[in-house]
Amino acid sequence: MNAAIALCTFCEIHGPKVIFTTQTYRNYDTQNTEKLKFYGPKEVLRQGHASLEDGQDECEGCQSIGNVKYLSNEHETRTSFLSAQQSLMQDIGNLLKHACIRSLSCEVHPGKEGVCYFGDEYRGHVLSHTFTLKDAQARGFRRWCSFIVFMRDKQFLLNMWPFLIDNLKEVIRELQDFAERRYNVEEAECPQRAMRLTTANGGMGCHSTSIKQSRTLTDITNEKHVFVRIHMWLVWILSAGARHFIEIFPMSLLDDELNYNFEHQIETEEGFTLLNAKLPVNFNFNWDDSELLPEFSEIAERSTAVILRNLKQILGKDQFRQLLYSCLTGVQVLVRGPKIQRLESLYGLSSLVPRACRRVNTQTLEYMDPDTCNFIGVDTSVAVPLPCATVCRLDIILNEHKVENAKSHIVKWTGSLPIKLPTLLTKIEKSLDNEKLGNSVLKAHFATLQEEWANIAKVVHAMRGRGHRGDLSGLMLSLGAGPQDKKLLDAWSMGLPSNPA
Repeated sequence: MNAAIALCTFCEIHGPKVIFTTQTYRNYDTQNTEKLKFYGPKEVLRQGHASLEDGQDECEGCQSIGNVKYLSNEHETRTSFLSAQQSLMQDIGNLLKHACIRSLSCEVHPGKEGVCYFGDEYRGHVLSHTFTLKDAQARGFRRWCSFIVFMRDKQFLLNMWPFLIDNLKEVIRELQDFAERRYNVEEAECPQRAMRLTTANGGMGCHSTSIKQSRTLTDITNEKHVFVRIHMWLVWILSAGARHFIEIFPMSLLDDELNYNFEHQIETEEGFTLLNAKLPVNFNFNWDDSELLPEFSEIAERSTAVILRNLKQILGKDQFRQLLYSCLTGVQVLVRGPKIQRLESLYGLSSLVPRACRRVNTQTLEYMDPDTCNFIGVDTSVAVPLPCATVCRLDIILNEHKVENAKSHIVKWTGSLPIKLPTLLTKIEKSLDNEKLGNSVLKAHFATLQEEWANIAKVVHAMRGRGHRGDLSGLMLSLGAGPQDKKLLDAWSMGLPSNPA
């Protein structure tokens, strides 16, 4: 996993400081099978802490292991995990310092302790988990700390949010247990609150010497090898993350004939795994899955982009928007009319939602409720319910019944559109209005949008399954979704496993 994980602390004298960093280094020479002592650039090992940090603005509270380095190797993957007090790469070190300041100052969780995301394409993307450790000699009897995970790839980082947070919480919990035990022992020997009050009144405390205000993490936790423990924890997170989270092409956009052989993979210089990189990749944008229902075979040659553009032109902006909103947010779409036109409408509309969210019945002899199918087509002779908020009807008028100058398609729905529409709906409308986009380009664009929002739904759904409901609003904003997208994400989550954890 191409990430750097750093432990930061808020020194009462010098402010936010990075005190421990673990990074991954890989050797991409697949021809050489010799086991090496270090799989990264040799000059990195020669880099000293003193050359990266001034040292004059440090105290014991800002320090951890000095010029000592911890190294772990994974020879099978030719990977080294190196920990040092500061990052041994100058550019990463500067970015981590900047992220550390934000993590312990302005970018804080509403409850101060907790998880948040920040970053941009220039300074990288950061997942920050702020926490406190009990310290009898600190201001307020606690020391503020944070773990920050730094990556260049925003989507990869956010997709790993549940994995990273679950494991970092275990690390934090153990550190807090160490610190609390030390705190309880010190309080039993000499209650600090009473001593400070006595000292403030001019009296003598339990000790005649002055209190040391900043202590190392080793002193706070009373654990001699605390940084060795942290190193091993972070190595496991980076190693497990690299094994279980890989970057691949979206499966729905690839030709079904491609063989996804995980034994033949290529490690890129950025640290990601690329599958089938030596094979010709044929993009297949027939993403509407016409083979899903044999009934669609009659109109499979029709482009979904053409169908949707025609629908928008016939219905008009307002009625098409109602239909589109219902389709994306899980409201049942009922199409009643002649067979071919009915099939075309269902074919185009159902293609906008992921396959797992589609429950389509193109021709039924009686009405079926929304729990059974969310896209339903019926003949004009079938009895259907009156328009309501949970059913959006699209009536297609037969030519012999059509009144002159009247619309051939009518949307009937009693629900109301929100003041702020879902982001995906807005993007689909804009792309349909853009005449410069050809039908084939439009289909590719819809495929990309669907993949993007399906991934967002998966991440939010996974967080719910792990019980992190309090973090969802911040997570959604990080992913580019807002409160207006909640109904869409809820509807798309219905097609995912009930217990993603």
